[in-house]
Amino acid sequence: MKKTMRWGVLALAAALAGCASTENALKDANTLLQEREADKLLPVTNLSPYSLALGRFGRMLDIYKEGDPVIYMQTRSILDATNLSSPLVGAEIPGDITEMVRTAVNRIGARVVYVPYHPDYLVSQAQLGAKFGVTMPDFLITGALTEFDRAIAGAGRVNSAGIEFGKGDGKTTLGGDIKRTAIYSALALDLNLVSFSTQQMVPQVQASNVVKVLNFSSEDNASIGFYGDAFGFKLEGKYLQGRHSAIRTLVDLSVLELVGKATNTPYWRCIPNGTPDPVVVENMRAAYNGLSPELKLGLIQVTLRKYGEPVQVTQKYDVETRQALEKVYAERYASLGAVDVMTWQGFEPLFFGVPMAWDTAQAPASAGAAPAAGTTPVGAKAGS
Repeated sequence: MKKTMRWGVLALAAALAGCASTENALKDANTLLQEREADKLLPVTNLSPYSLALGRFGRMLDIYKEGDPVIYMQTRSILDATNLSSPLVGAEIPGDITEMVRTAVNRIGARVVYVPYHPDYLVSQAQLGAKFGVTMPDFLITGALTEFDRAIAGAGRVNSAGIEFGKGDGKTTLGGDIKRTAIYSALALDLNLVSFSTQQMVPQVQASNVVKVLNFSSEDNASIGFYGDAFGFKLEGKYLQGRHSAIRTLVDLSVLELVGKATNTPYWRCIPNGTPDPVVVENMRAAYNGLSPELKLGLIQVTLRKYGEPVQVTQKYDVETRQALEKVYAERYASLGAVDVMTWQGFEPLFFGVPMAWDTAQAPASAGAAPAAGTTPVGAKAGS
């Protein structure tokens, strides 16, 4: 008996020694390392929902502003005007978002170039003998974070249920509840455009946008009890939308709007379900109506070339221009019926509808939508 116990103790000691070996410890450490490395969050590109729109807008400028000079832009410091970035109140939002604005401008592309302003750096480099060519900006972006309203709206819901059954030692209690709470805050950004040469604000070229930030919490409870003894579980969750991320979204949208208005291009087409900007529409209407008939025809011909029509810019209503207009309007704007492209109402769809690479492919009009023989659905008035 004693011999058997001795062998049992030895076997147990050997098993424990084998489990706690250096080799097994290293193996476990390697396994733990691989699991944690697999779960580790890796850096990702910091893109807001409007970052893609800024890139699209750059390609739009390549089409609409072909041959136009590059626009040079600079910013003043874009700061927090609410004072809620102060450490004394928790530094809830960033105090300086100038770098976000610079990044947004630089996303647009080669037709809108950002001009940095770092005089201290230039002076120190010049003292070392460096020589610089100075690029003066065309426009200056000014602005600030102007609003941060906490808890502008909030609501909560609770669903609870409980049931008891049985008696005496068999008495059983079941219960549970579900809680949901949502609170919205609001952040606003104002940007304006200043003409660098005159130091005057460009009228109606501004962006003032607001984004709502969600603070959401959830709580789920359940319990079961048997005659005084009970156990249960509780699940809690919390989601606080990043304010810095929300501000970046505001910046990207506001820069897109600001530069879109400054260049009078239909920037809203870069945004899914975007709506026309009345400032851009009115500016183009006034500009078009102020052109002479020859210049209108030249602009029409330039626009037709953006549709892929091989017309020459002659500023005359020639056969090629008439045929190209009939083709484009029959394929894309047949529902408009007969229009006069020498008026803004007739030219507007042609100008704002220039095909973009991201547009949904539009099927050609059916034979029934094509112009009848001998009719001219699109044209210019006599004498043009």
